[in-house]
Amino acid sequence: MPYSPLNEILTELDLLQRRENKSLAERIDPKRLQNKRESKRHLSTLAQFFIELSWEVIGPQLSGFSLEHEARKSEADLRAYIDELYQRHSAYAWGWTRARMSAWLMRMLEECVPELLSNHPEKAEEYARAMRQTDHYGFRVSPLHHLKAGYHTALCVACKWHGTAYELSRCIPPDCPHDTPQFRDELRFFASFSMSMLARSDGYLWDSAGAEPMDAVLDDGILKPASLEIEEVQLERVPDFGVRLGCPALRAKCADGSAAFIGIVEWVEHEFGRWLA
Repeated sequence: MPYSPLNEILTELDLLQRRENKSLAERIDPKRLQNKRESKRHLSTLAQFFIELSWEVIGPQLSGFSLEHEARKSEADLRAYIDELYQRHSAYAWGWTRARMSAWLMRMLEECVPELLSNHPEKAEEYARAMRQTDHYGFRVSPLHHLKAGYHTALCVACKWHGTAYELSRCIPPDCPHDTPQFRDELRFFASFSMSMLARSDGYLWDSAGAEPMDAVLDDGILKPASLEIEEVQLERVPDFGVRLGCPALRAKCADGSAAFIGIVEWVEHEFGRWLA
């Protein structure tokens, strides 16, 4: 099985998406395509608005997050438990840590988003209406549901990559460098991908549920996943309709300059560096 740096794998997937979007644009009625693009752009803009508001509440609270409190264990007991999880299954340690972080994050959203929606009723109704008009999100009747799915996905991707790097670093000599600064740029690149590519890479580059070891190697501190072939989509059924907007959190910036996307990544880096290193 060949292994390649993440940037090379992401570049290949990016090219695949570009080919698909070009083919799709050539096959779909231009008016229908334009309507779908406008619908997705409108939904993304509204999501960005509420991501910014929610991050203004959640961001300052991250410093108060305590994995010990979430697990109801002392620091010593928690370290022993995480090591036990790793011994049972290589991905259990980071998967369990991710689950505790996700549970805390979902509670924060459940506490703040309803109030934000009530403070901006017109935007909230517009948000819900935009979801109903966008095929891929038609089943989500609540902006809260949509925001929780977005935050959960960002957390899951960051945890899979960082967790895999820490998992592999346990299997190599301790003097081997473990350095993942390139993850930030690569995570941004991956977050720019379309929904159809995100779905197709579930279980490979990230886990929407559960936690599975990534087939990868750590080469001089660089994570190299296995190069797997991603199936091409049936263009007439793809939900993206040639629209490549990426995660709205990439564009969300709060008044103080903080950003939800990089904030989630930094949170994962901090917690994983503390408990899994």
